[in-house]
Amino acid sequence: MSYTMEVNAAKNQVVVKAYGLTESDVPSYINDFENALKQLKPGFTGVTDVTGSPTVLSPEVAAMLAPTGDRAVEAGVGGWAYVADSPVWKMQMKRLFGNFAVHFPTYEEADAYLNSLSK
Repeated sequence: MSYTMEVNAAKNQVVVKAYGLTESDVPSYINDFENALKQLKPGFTGVTDVTGSPTVLSPEVAAMLAPTGDRAVEAGVGGWAYVADSPVWKMQMKRLFGNFAVHFPTYEEADAYLNSLSK
């Protein structure tokens, strides 16, 4: 599996860990993302951790994933963070998410930020 996606209902949060998404992964990723959104309530948070991915997304994969940000907004996202430990990933996530998500170098920092949003 090139990613994991877990919904934490108690925290009203989805956690995505990417390990090298390819074009063939995108349909199942989008399906899993839609299913995750159905389990969350407006105001939910999310985190995408790409520290386990050996390569950045191809332009094709990035373009295919771009609509997931709009879907999260439509579903009432309250905040999103991404964890990236390389400058190239950080730049790509910034292009993909824009101002939608905030960057952190560690998962713990991202989690602390998202927890502060629900206070």
